[in-house]
Amino acid sequence: MTIFQIISILLTLAAIGGYINYKYLNLPTTIGQMAFALFISLVTVILGSKGWIDLHAAHNFIEQIDFSEMLLHGMLSFLLFAGALHINLNDLNSVRVSVGIMATIGVTMATFITGSLAWLAADFVGLQLPY
Repeated sequence: MTIFQIISILLTLAAIGGYINYKYLNLPTTIGQMAFALFISLVTVILGSKGWIDLHAAHNFIEQIDFSEMLLHGMLSFLLFAGALHINLNDLNSVRVSVGIMATIGVTMATFITGSLAWLAADFVGLQLPY
């Protein structure tokens, strides 16, 4: 199976899932797509375990993918852009001060907490890191 065929199958399944969600389930788009993807994955695993379909080609293809590279350098920009499309700027403008303060404090606290936990974990395993 070529990469073009795999992408075509995935896009077709995403379109079918979106149609089923829009027509019958009426779930939010992201939840409907996730539910459909979980259903298709479950069906695929069951059919593969029964021996009705061969998953070796898909397994070999997935093993070749560097998911951290693909996520950070391939999909993250599209995901952030898609999320930003749904923001109502008038609503955001009315709460800009509180969002700015909470985001700044939240990032600072998350950095401090993550760094402290990493420092404690390194000390626990015997690595001496400067705080």
